[in-house]
Amino acid sequence: MIRSPIATTRLHRPAGFTLVEVMIVGALMSFLVMLISGTWTGVGRSVVDAIARCRVSQEVNLATETLSRDFSGGLAEQATGPRKLGSMVGCLAVPGPELWLCYDGDPVNGVADWAAPDSVVTYTLQDNRLLRSNLQAGTAFVAAGNVEQMQLAEQPDGVTIDLTFKYRNVLQTYTFEAKGP
Repeated sequence: MIRSPIATTRLHRPAGFTLVEVMIVGALMSFLVMLISGTWTGVGRSVVDAIARCRVSQEVNLATETLSRDFSGGLAEQATGPRKLGSMVGCLAVPGPELWLCYDGDPVNGVADWAAPDSVVTYTLQDNRLLRSNLQAGTAFVAAGNVEQMQLAEQPDGVTIDLTFKYRNVLQTYTFEAKGP
């Protein structure tokens, strides 16, 4: 059998890629990696921002629920007794800032005494937490976290509460207008 010169050169050519082919593939892969990493970083940032916004929203909901319950007109801890017992009779913004709410005790007199037998509930800001305390019952719990600032302004018919929440790079201020007794 006689071999042609073309067939002979194909058989003796070394296997592999040329340097030019390897450089082109390397450049294309580098470009592809840059595109993917840029996209992935953009997606990752938006997810982190969404998590921070959700966290702030959860804390706002907790503060809203607690304040709404206390401004509903009756002391939440008062489960038994006459209808007027435990009704809100006073609201006071104290420098510091602190919010004081007074609920009528036994005997019911319809006046904010700010001491026993009335129940006094306070809202204060400690270590970026909105703390709710019932002074007569001796109970306290965190109404909301990630609270950067609390500002109170007394109004003729209640109080305005500005709460600023901060978590990571999300900073939002919410205003609550609460009607007094």
